[in-house]
Amino acid sequence: MAIDSAFISDLKFRCPIEEVIGGYVNLKRAGSRYVACCPFHNEKTPSFTVFTDTSSYYCFGCGAGGDVITFIMNRESLDYIDAVRLLADRAGLTMPEDRSIPESNKRQRERMLEMHNISARHFYKNLAAGNNEAVRYLEKRGLTMQSVKRYGLGFAKDSYDDLKNLLIARGYSLQEMTAAGLIVNKNGSYYDKFRNRLMFPVIDLRGNVVAFSGRTLAADGIPKYINSPDTEIYHKGNILFGLNLAKDKNNGTLILCEGNIDVVMLAQAGFKNSVAPLGTAFTVDQARRIAQYAKTVIIAFDSDSAGQKATSKAIDYLKNQGVSVRILQMQGAKDPDEYIKTYGKDRFAMLISQSKTPTEYQIDKLREKFDLNDTAQKMEYISQSSQVIAALSSEIEREIYAAALAKELEISVQTVKADIERRRKIMVKSQHRKVMSAEQQQVVGVGDSINRQRRDNLLASRAEETLIAILCRNPDLLNEITENISDTDFVTDFNRQVFRFVTDSFKNDSSVQNLSFNSVFDSAQTSKITFLLNTAILSDDIRMQAQDCIRTIKSQKTKKIDAAQLDAEQLMSLIKKGDKKDEY
Repeated sequence: MAIDSAFISDLKFRCPIEEVIGGYVNLKRAGSRYVACCPFHNEKTPSFTVFTDTSSYYCFGCGAGGDVITFIMNRESLDYIDAVRLLADRAGLTMPEDRSIPESNKRQRERMLEMHNISARHFYKNLAAGNNEAVRYLEKRGLTMQSVKRYGLGFAKDSYDDLKNLLIARGYSLQEMTAAGLIVNKNGSYYDKFRNRLMFPVIDLRGNVVAFSGRTLAADGIPKYINSPDTEIYHKGNILFGLNLAKDKNNGTLILCEGNIDVVMLAQAGFKNSVAPLGTAFTVDQARRIAQYAKTVIIAFDSDSAGQKATSKAIDYLKNQGVSVRILQMQGAKDPDEYIKTYGKDRFAMLISQSKTPTEYQIDKLREKFDLNDTAQKMEYISQSSQVIAALSSEIEREIYAAALAKELEISVQTVKADIERRRKIMVKSQHRKVMSAEQQQVVGVGDSINRQRRDNLLASRAEETLIAILCRNPDLLNEITENISDTDFVTDFNRQVFRFVTDSFKNDSSVQNLSFNSVFDSAQTSKITFLLNTAILSDDIRMQAQDCIRTIKSQKTKKIDAAQLDAEQLMSLIKKGDKKDEY
């Protein structure tokens, strides 16, 4: 393992999974477990479960699962080492020396960061020199030097080798510059990627310049923006322009804009809590990042059709992270910058205070589609609006919007509420069926991309999974189990790999009680393991059940049963037959 297992065990003990996850989502106790709406996919009925007895989580809706480290990896878009480091900081633990990253890779990242910092200073000096296209553009847009300094804006000269020559003089190779996305290699010819552009440095939360976004300064410049490619230090889908500054100036609220120029202009007008995605549509990872620093997000995307589509997607992503969402609806301007220039910052502040909830926004959009003086269109408006309201999980919210809809259309509240609740019952039943279908598919192995041999070896694989669950929950049975079976006796390759990992881990460190599967297995495999650990049906006589699993595995090694060829009755009969052997 990359990090000492004893350290990982101590880390998990000091970071109870329910406390860590409870800081991100609203967990509700359900017996010895906790449930919530999944933070990794959009759902109305909670299928995300935290199992305190195994210190793990699993979503029966999307299949995401793992331990507290896996959760932090997925939630914060971190690799394994950085997730452990974040939890160690939380627990007040000192990280053991990390030898998992080769020194050469560390140095490569350091040099890439150095190149970006040198480039940012160079671009800023170019702009500050004055009398250039960038300065004239800033004057035209009304941007001050104070804003330029705050965001570190710069100017890439209209030159093919301005930056390249500087970095060569500083000792960096063409290959390093290309890997960093600062120059381009076309058929062996190397030249600057950014030319004649206003430069926006992308700064991460640690204050490092990790990328650039360059806006054309030519009247007919295409494309309008050029952005750095993904590199070792930058992944555009999980960083937001301006968050490094806005995270400390937001009072729990962030304004989500469409572009980086909007962020700078808004900050100059006094709205310093503004952020924007970079060269990509708003992503789930960006929503997760925002959720760390804000309880409320005001979406201020452009008012065109593309902006409206982006708004709908952002609403889903942010709500799924437990963030309260409001939508800014601008009349008479296409973006925040134009609105402030036309109507002033006080009017924009008023617009923020009057921003709509997602439900109000959706119903407003529906209202624009229909002529309410036409009976047929009015009925369709009622139908679609009721469907929007039915999707709300809060009964109080449904009550409020039902009353508003009834008042608007001059019909009885009871009629509207009855229609909404009818639709909600259908919706909830449909969701339950999806969850049950996912669970059943896991049980029978249909569509199992992790253990592809499961379908042909149903009884053996179920016995293997149960034995693994028994061992993980009862490490004291290690010698007793391994004296009677080894990993070579296992029928399916994936379960064999898991069993080998478990036994080796316990043999190497007898103090380990809580295994970290994500140090070896990928996220999909970890989710699969989490599922089998938490859904195995264990009897009161664990030892007897373990011996029965061992007998089943060994007896089934030469037998194959294709579950896909059995009908439902045959399949259930086979499963019950296997379960009876586990009952003592």
